[in-house]
Amino acid sequence: MDNQSNLPKDFFRQFKSKEDFQSFFSELYKQGVEEMLKGELDEHLGYEKHSKDGHNSGNSRNGSYSKRIKTESLGNLVLNIPRDRNSEFEPQLIPKGSRMSDKLEESIVGMYSRGMTTSDISQQVKEVYGVDVSEGTVSNVTNRIIEHVKEWQNRPLEAVYFTVWMDGIVLKVKQNGKYINKCIYLVIGLRQDGLKEVLGMWMAETESASFWMGVLTDLAAVLSNVTQ
Repeated sequence: MDNQSNLPKDFFRQFKSKEDFQSFFSELYKQGVEEMLKGELDEHLGYEKHSKDGHNSGNSRNGSYSKRIKTESLGNLVLNIPRDRNSEFEPQLIPKGSRMSDKLEESIVGMYSRGMTTSDISQQVKEVYGVDVSEGTVSNVTNRIIEHVKEWQNRPLEAVYFTVWMDGIVLKVKQNGKYINKCIYLVIGLRQDGLKEVLGMWMAETESASFWMGVLTDLAAVLSNVTQ
């Protein structure tokens, strides 16, 4: 995620600190990384969870273990790392003895934003892993993260929010072989219990009245599922 200097100056007025803002993305980041690791394990085992292809394969999933990971801007996070019964799985996304890069943090935010196509997300996955992984790994990780992205985007929201803030954060995204600045537009709501919640994120190059109308239409569709 970009530094505070890349955010609109008045955006942080609603937060007590930069850390307060980053806490919104800690859980989303954690979920995204864990889904990507599950995709790695799918490729390692050669079959998806609950698939019949796993019968008598000689190896299987064996729960997970907790590991504290250092990140560049979100501090320490405790991740659930999947493991296999033969103890052969070595995650490629979690480098040993080093911090996870800002590139991964930015990619997670981008992946969960509306406006990212399947090919966009696949490209982000390739950028995160570099050239050292197989196309199978990229495909499995992409499938895993897309499934979770859709669940997050369409998750149930509260029926009522006292206040809603709308603003954007600038990220560098690779497109057509080069990095360009794109804005992730955020909608944050104040719940009745006093907690703030990220209602959604949208990626767009320009901000306009029609763009925000589309955002509100998306939110109205999700909220209608709550009130029905």
